[in-house]
This record gives sequence, C-alpha cells and structure tokens, in this order.
Amino acid sequence: MSFLRSNSAVPPQSAAVAPSYTGLQLQSATQVLPVPLLWGMTRASTNIIYYSNFQSHPQYSISAAPRGGKGGVIGGGGGGGTTLQVTGYTYSADLILALCEGPISGIGQVWSGQAIYNFADWSSGQSASGAFPWSTLGLPSNNLGTVLFLGDAAQSVWGYMSASHPAEALAYSGVAYLGGASFDLGSSASIGALAFEVKGKRFGTGINGADADPALVVHDFLLDPQCGVGFPGISIDASTLFGAGNDASLQTYCRAMGLAFSPFLNQAEAASGVLQRWAQLLNFGIVWSGDRMRFVPYGDTEIIGNGFTFVPNITPIYALDDDAFIYASNADPLSVQRVDPYTLPTVLRVEALNRSGVITGQGQPEYQATPVEARDQAMIETFGLRVASSVTAHEICDIDVAQTVAQTLLQRQLYVRRRFTFKLPAMYCLLDPMDVVSITDAGVAISNVLIRIVDISEDESDDLTFTAEELVIGVSTPAFNPTAAPGGVTVNAAAPAAAINIDPLLFEPPPSLSGGVNQIWFGASGGTAGVADPNWGGAVVWVSTDGANYQQLTTITAPATQGKLTTTLAQATGWDITNTATVDFSESDRPITSTSDVSAQTGQSLCLIDGELLAFAVATPISAHSYTISRLQRGLNQSCARTHSIGASFYVLDGALAKFAYPSSYIGVPLSIKFQSFNTRGGGVQDISTCSVYSFTPSGNGAPTAVMQGLQLGQSEDWGQTDYSVAAVENWGTTDDCPYGRTVDLGTTS
Repeated sequence: MSFLRSNSAVPPQSAAVAPSYTGLQLQSATQVLPVPLLWGMTRASTNIIYYSNFQSHPQYSISAAPRGGKGGVIGGGGGGGTTLQVTGYTYSADLILALCEGPISGIGQVWSGQAIYNFADWSSGQSASGAFPWSTLGLPSNNLGTVLFLGDAAQSVWGYMSASHPAEALAYSGVAYLGGASFDLGSSASIGALAFEVKGKRFGTGINGADADPALVVHDFLLDPQCGVGFPGISIDASTLFGAGNDASLQTYCRAMGLAFSPFLNQAEAASGVLQRWAQLLNFGIVWSGDRMRFVPYGDTEIIGNGFTFVPNITPIYALDDDAFIYASNADPLSVQRVDPYTLPTVLRVEALNRSGVITGQGQPEYQATPVEARDQAMIETFGLRVASSVTAHEICDIDVAQTVAQTLLQRQLYVRRRFTFKLPAMYCLLDPMDVVSITDAGVAISNVLIRIVDISEDESDDLTFTAEELVIGVSTPAFNPTAAPGGVTVNAAAPAAAINIDPLLFEPPPSLSGGVNQIWFGASGGTAGVADPNWGGAVVWVSTDGANYQQLTTITAPATQGKLTTTLAQATGWDITNTATVDFSESDRPITSTSDVSAQTGQSLCLIDGELLAFAVATPISAHSYTISRLQRGLNQSCARTHSIGASFYVLDGALAKFAYPSSYIGVPLSIKFQSFNTRGGGVQDISTCSVYSFTPSGNGAPTAVMQGLQLGQSEDWGQTDYSVAAVENWGTTDDCPYGRTVDLGTTS
C-alpha cells in the first residue's frame, strides 16, 4: 500500500528549486513621493501605491521515475512511470500603479524590460483568439485585467477593488493610475523595468502635434486649481502669454519657432526654479510690470512659421543720452563691460529625450537621452573650439526642437557680449526688465545703440541702477534650423507623412545572407500614386497573429530603394552581359550608381526581383528616376533566374532595410503586418488604424537544414542509395519548388 502514501495532493519538490518569495520585491521605495506632473507626451515610470493578494504559483514539470519499482505517481506498476516536480514559481498580486496627475489622454507604448508593446496588447496579455498566446512573444501571460484610469476629478472607484477589497477601495481623484488584478510578477516577484508613454495634460496642443504648447503649460503650472502653485490669475498679463499671431506673445513666438515640449516633474523642487529653466530653454524672460507678471520672448526679428507670425516689440521706449544719466564723481555715467570672445563657447550641446528614436538616419531606443549639438563654424575658425557645459533639457522630446534650442542658446552666449550699467532718476520708474531703450554716449563712442534692460535696483536716494545687454538683431532667432524652408518659414514638424507605397519588401533571406538565422527583411518608401513623398522618414513595423492585436517589431529609418521594371528582363544564368532592364524609381526617389564587374559578381549591388537575387555593374541614367541596368550577375545565393515582366517590383537590398530575427514559434504562423509611417523629423505619425495590412507567413528558410549544412560543408550524407557529397550542390534539379528556387536532385549520383 506504499503507493497510496506517495500519491499525495502536493507533488514532491525538486531540490534545485529556488526559495519561494513571500511578498512583492521592490528595487527601491520612497515613503513620501509626490504625484508627478506631466504635460505633452513622454516616458514615465510608475509608483506602486497599493498592493495586496500576493500569491505564488508553482511551476511543474513531468519527469521519468526510475525503472524497476512499484510504479510512480503517474503510470502503471512494474515499469517505472512519471512524476511531477516543482521547478520554480511565478507570482501575482493586485496592484495600483500611479502614473501622474490627471486627466491624461491615454497611453501609447509600454516598455517592459527590453521589450516594447502598444498598450492595448500589453494590458490584454494575449491575443483575442487565444490560439497564439502573446506570452510566446515575451508578453506576460497572466496580465489580463489591467485597467487605465485617466485621472479625472470625478473618476469612480475601480470595480475590482470595490468587490475584492472594499475597505481599501479609493477613487484616487485626479490621479491617473493603472489597476492590475492578479498582475503578473513573473518569477522575480517584481514589476521589473516597467515604463509607459503617457499622453498627459495638453497632449497634442504643441505645434508638432505631440508635445504641449508652452504657454498653456506655464498657465497650468501657475493657475491649475488641482496642481498649480496657487498663483492669482488676476496677476498674470494674459496678453503676453497668449496670442493668435501677428503679436509678441510667448504662445505666438513658440508656434512660429516650432517650439513645444513635454515637462515631467517627478521631484520636489522650487516653482521659481522650474520657471527659470523653462524660460532659459524657450528663450523668454519673466518680469513684473506694476501688479502683473509678463512673459517676454527674447526674439528680436519677425518670425514667420507654421501659419503664425511673431512680431517683436523692439521700439525703444526712451532715447537716453548724457542728459538723462546720473553722474558720479570721477566716473563715466555709462559703464560698459565686454566679454573676451576667446573665453566664449563655440559648441553647445543640449541633452534631450529622443521620442522617435530616429536621428541622422539611424535608429536608437525611443526616449533615450540624446545630445544635440550646435556649433558656430566661423567662430570656431576664428577663436578656437570650446565646448560649453551640456544643458539638460529632458522636457524636450523632439530632436528638431532641441536643435533650435541649442542654436539659440549658443548664439546668445556668443554674440551678446556687452553689458551696460548706468543710473537714472526716479522719473524713469516705469521702465521694466525686458524693455528696450537706446543709448548715446559720446565719451565711449556709442550712438543710438539698442539695449535690453535685464535688471533694475533702487537705492536709498530713489535713484535707479540699470543693467542692460546689447540688442544684437537676429541673435535670438537661430541661424541654423533643420526644418527651415525657403523664405524663413519653418516646416511643421508634425506634418503627416504619406502612407507607404503599396509594394513593401517582405523577404526571408537564405542562410548565406542571414548568417544562418531566421530573419525577415523589411523595406518600404512613402508616396502617393507612384510619386515619392519627400517628407517620408520611415515606418514602424507592427505584427499581429490574429489581425487585431499588434506588437511593434522594428523600425525602418530610411526609404528603401525600390521601383518597377519598365522593360522585360529575359531569363539567364551566371554572368549576363547580354540582357538589360530599365527600372523606374519614382516611387522611392532613390538613386543608384554603377559599380565594378567584380563587385557585381560578388553581390555587392544585390537586388531582388520576383524571388531572383541579382547584382548589376552598370546603372545608366535615362531620365530623372529611370536607369538601365546591365552586366548582371544572375541567380545569386541559389535563387532561381527567371524571366521578369514589365511592372515587376525591384528592390535594392541596401542599408535602408530593417532586419528582424524571428523566433521559431513564428514558423508557419500567418502574420498580419502594418507599416506605420512617420516624417523625416520623427513626427506626423500615421494613425495605425489607417495602415494597410500585408500578409506574410515565415517558412524558416533562413536557417540551413542539416542536409544543406552537410552539403555546404562538404560532408557526405547517406540517403539510402548513394552517398552525396558537396558536388551535389552544383547538381540542382530544374524544379522551382525549393525555398530559394531549386531542389537538390537526390535521384542520381553527383
């Protein structure tokens, strides 16, 4: 009866099992952490404000029991059997994860460890059909109940908390948070490295369509009844903060300059320090005038951009001369201080967060801290290379905005070199900082020079001491702006990119190109009706196994060189110096260039047409976008050389392609693919619901089979009749049903 005693309800544990956790594992904890403030759209981590119902879930495996006994837990007697063993644990808990002050608009992407998902897929945890669990792609399999609360002031209590933990059920009014019922904590009993792309307050109000309008952010920061600093609204000069164009307001200045940002305040700091930092980055001053706070941009020229015109107020209020200044004994009434240009920086870097992950044609992780450099080459050649201290500007998530900010900061440091100090009597008490006056002083050879007041102090005699800087016209408008179009108009950084052309590249390369790894190569270009869109910068590639839930796979960061045959290309093998083809690249607007015969014969100019891999040595231009290619190496990499008809898609397999190494679980699974376009500045992202769906089923042909490996290595394989050696590689059959166009003829010897 001993077998009855071994058949217990709890399977015996393995000695190799790690200890079981008894509670949530936190990497760090802060007892008093402020609820963050977030405007625009940026990456934010979470703070766990509630957890309960921690549970451990044993993970079992089946192993064979030793032979010769009375039988195991599972199986008949006399011949051994199988037994269940605990090989580890996974954990779950009910969690509430605070994001920031609400209300927010939603969540875009989710970063979990090294993986990136869209929020809908991450929060659901698996595909709608259930036939292909997202857990095989790295998604948590148990995370089925994550609910987002936007942080409305009147938001209701989470229903799950009311039902399961009624004594602890709170509405968390005004706080955007995630509620996770039985939240999957994996095998480490922690949420791990988890972050979210939060669309916070004022999302999309900025001129680029994603960030926030700086004027609205400043207004919220000062006056918001929920999370503002309690500044009295009556004390703000709204006309200097908001404008509709053709004025000197901060809002018009930012719109015309293309400035927008996404502040994320998650640490306690003085409100004055926050405003000063924003004023530095956005190039404006904050001053008191009477009983009002005014916001005055340093912009000193008319700026036209994005449909707005900034008109600076630089008309001098007073023309000051020797008759106005107060004289002191043995001193010049106007003191001038000049900065040595050899001490000034000629290079300045701003560290921004790169939302798009795209910069200078290359990809990197989204929201990575990225230095953006501004330099003045003329000053470098004259006074030498000196790099200023880097300016941290994580409020900026748009690289073009960061470039504008960096250039403006550098120019002000380089060219505003003179400061003036002088005294005026109390009759000039209406002057404020940021006001413009002109000065004339024959003693120091100054005549009608425009200056901007930056500081005023009053002494016991009611005399006013002024400090001013020279007003150098044009300095506060960046001379270099990567989005500047002819006429000084700034291109909208959020201008929508066209959808991709209808024939993207979806290609499984053979082992000789993939390095023996199963890969899919993606390529696309953007345009309409066969005409390339110059504003198209790339596309995010999304995949789905059920046609409903999509996961981000990779990003295309440059247009593919693709076109259409306009002449027929006849079938040929090997080195083909007889046939030519004409290709029209209008849809991608990409050029091709000639190379050498040796380069073509070794596949350096590799192309793909109808499954045939070939390379060309000569590309002769015949019109703006058309080329005749000749001296061709046909049927490269064991592909089938065949006849190609007019209209066949032609792809150059160059560095513009994105390559994704897929897991074996993808093989044979029908995939739905979407290409989500964005513009050359990483903005103007296409609505994913409008993206066309392309079907593709990976076959696993990128990894060589044992047969292929043996043949390629020169090994002999016994096929039951005759040993076939490496010579069989050259003895391919004539059928076209192999993965890359040929089959091994195993019916005859080599």
